[in-house]
Amino acid sequence: MTSSTASRRRHRAPSRHRWVWATALALAVAVVASVLGTGGTYALWNASANTKSSVVRSGTATLTVSPLSPMYQTAIGPGSSTTGTFTVRNTGTVPLSMRVAITATKVSYADTTDDVVLGAQTLRLASVGSAAECHAGISGATGPLATFDTGSGYYTLPPGASGMGCIEILLSMDAPQSVSGAVTDFTMTVTGTQVAP
Repeated sequence: MTSSTASRRRHRAPSRHRWVWATALALAVAVVASVLGTGGTYALWNASANTKSSVVRSGTATLTVSPLSPMYQTAIGPGSSTTGTFTVRNTGTVPLSMRVAITATKVSYADTTDDVVLGAQTLRLASVGSAAECHAGISGATGPLATFDTGSGYYTLPPGASGMGCIEILLSMDAPQSVSGAVTDFTMTVTGTQVAP
């Protein structure tokens, strides 16, 4: 019995080995065949479509500001003021958020410091329909002349629209005698920033 068992074992090992090789070869052939039949893409879904052509145009933000009407023709004393007007027009294609600020000052012919002269002056800004509506005592944005700034978003100016601003410079009632004869030059800057859609 021992000899017959040993011969069976030798005989079974080669048959099991052939079966594993046959299975491996069949699997390899199946994998190669399936890869060759896929066409090179492995996406689950794949689609494309064309749209009709479109045109995108950018807008323009442009602004024109007229010169401020002369204010130097009227000398002011304590408690009095002088006025002037300017016109702003949105010549662009987008709405603009407006800001008005004093960006430079210069004091001449003063018997005191610039701070004393500038500290005695107040600026008022209002929107008016015509130059005739610009007068002393207008109500609007108010602040010290040297640091006047409406901040951004003071008002919105639509494309093609225009507006008139009225400026009033007021000398305080308690202005010291040392500011007598002083001349103040100032630069007013008007800025328009595109309003976010």
